[in-house]
Parts: sequence; structure tokens; C-alpha cells
Amino acid sequence: MTTVGLVGKGVYFEVLTRLFEAASTKVLFWQPAEDTEGVSGKLPKHVKAVELEQMGDVALIFYSVPMHLTRAVGRRLGDVISGRQVVVHTSRSLEMATLKSVSQVLQEETPTQRFGFLSGPTILADIQSEKPAAGVCASLFPEVHDLVEDSLMSQRFRVYRTNDLAGAEVSAAYGRVLAMIAGLCQGLDLGTSLQATLFTRGLSEMSRFVVYRGGYDRTAYGFAGAGNLYADTHMAGSNAFRIGAHLAGLEHIDNQAIRDKFGEAGHDLLGLLESLHTVAQMAELELHILRGAQAIVSGQLSPSQAVQHLMALPALYE
Repeated sequence: MTTVGLVGKGVYFEVLTRLFEAASTKVLFWQPAEDTEGVSGKLPKHVKAVELEQMGDVALIFYSVPMHLTRAVGRRLGDVISGRQVVVHTSRSLEMATLKSVSQVLQEETPTQRFGFLSGPTILADIQSEKPAAGVCASLFPEVHDLVEDSLMSQRFRVYRTNDLAGAEVSAAYGRVLAMIAGLCQGLDLGTSLQATLFTRGLSEMSRFVVYRGGYDRTAYGFAGAGNLYADTHMAGSNAFRIGAHLAGLEHIDNQAIRDKFGEAGHDLLGLLESLHTVAQMAELELHILRGAQAIVSGQLSPSQAVQHLMALPALYE
């Protein structure tokens, strides 16, 4: 029976633990005391709480820690693991001050150099109902893919591979901004045609940003990009989608009120948006949806004005 480590109770925690159960994988779990955003309650039978030092005994560690804690917790993890181990994270965010991904941060804070990123349209409700699902593991190392598949693959869950780690991490993060704008359009009841337009043009913008960051443009149209975005905007939608829908009902957007209402998810999304917009401006990238999103949250344009602005842009070749 495969045994893996799991650090943190991030938003992907319950999905992971259910997938591990379906794959008959045992889990050694450690939660940092400062990580208070995750689910509470009794751990599943196949998950055993341990001290951080025991993470040095497993070949594969899944890292599910909120972005604002990633560097500090990674430094502590780095004190107990070796360069022989593999770390796979699940974060769809980037460090606000540097726009570095979790794998880049952990590369600086831990002795290991073999990282992966697990992402994709894996909705908890489907996993709970034992419906089939799939995701993608992004890594430069074939052995990382092998370890992840051994620990997660089952009759109900399939893991695809990509070696574009940078592109997958950027796509997953950028998709959250697009999901926020999709939620805003939903809240304004602007119709399916505009949502479809946003989806297609948003992916085009995402691919240009991915290439700028050193990834492959096709990654934006895979699981980490298009797959995540579809799941984010389907039915009740993701946290980012719900934040956007909330913005639609506001006459004046108060960022602190958004942070108060949505907690760390709201704080992280607003910080991510600001960081992406700053980098895009410095690089002189034409990313109109990203620019419109920033104009909304900064109060430069109301949601309806931003939509009008986007619709009035010069026509582009597809």
C-alpha cells in the first residue's frame, strides 16, 4: 500500500483525501498551527496526524498550504526533508510580492528540486458522489508523474501528464481572475453569449501571459487552464466566481469588505489580480480582460462601465 505525506488543510484537502481513499493510499498528515482556513472535524481513517519530522520518511509529499503561508511553512518543511523527496503542491495562486509560483518558492526554501503541481477540474461534489473525474500533474520529472499516479489513480480518477510546470501554474492562477469576471457577468445577467466570448477571449489572453512567463501556449487550453476555468464557472462556481457575482451587486467596491466577507480567498484573489496586472503593464502585454478586472476592483470603472469598455474595443482577428 502506498503512503504519502500531506502538509496543510488547504481548499484541496477533502478532494485529496477522498482520492487517496479511492486509490487505497495511506496518508501521514501534518497541519501548521497557523493554517486555519481548512476544513475541521475528525480525520478519515486512512489519514494519520503526525509530527512534522515524520515527513522526512515519505518519498512523496502533497503540499496544500494557503499562499500567504507557503514560504514560512516551506522553510519549516525544508528543515526535515531531503533532496531525495518529491513535493507536489495544489495552489492556484502566486506569491503577491514576487509573482513566484509555489514550486519556485519551495525551491528556495527546501533542499529538494523535484516538484509537481496537481490541478484540473476536480469538483468536490463529483468526488463525494463517486463520479469519474480527472486532473493533471505538471512536472519536469517523469518519476514525479509516476509517484503521483501510484498514489491517486483509481477507477474513478485519471491523472494526465504535462512537463510544462510553469505554464500550468500560471494558467491555473490566471483562470481565477477570469472566473471572477465570469461571476460578475452572471451577477449582471449579461447572457450566455457574453460568457462564451469571455471564456474564449480569456483563454487567448491567458495563453499570451503563459508564453511571457516561459510556458507553452497550448497549456492554457488544457486541464490547468480551460479545464479549471470551466469548472470554476459551472453551476455554483468557485470562490472566485462567487466573489465576482458579489461585486455585481455593489455600487461601490470596498476591497476590505470583500476580504472580510470571503476571508483569505478574497484577500488572495485581489492580491493576485493586482500582481498580474502590474506585471502585464510592465511587460506591455495587451490583456484587456485583466485590465478591466483591475479597473473594477480599483474603483476606476463600475462593472457595467468595464463591460461597455470591453465591448467597444477595436475588432481583433481571432
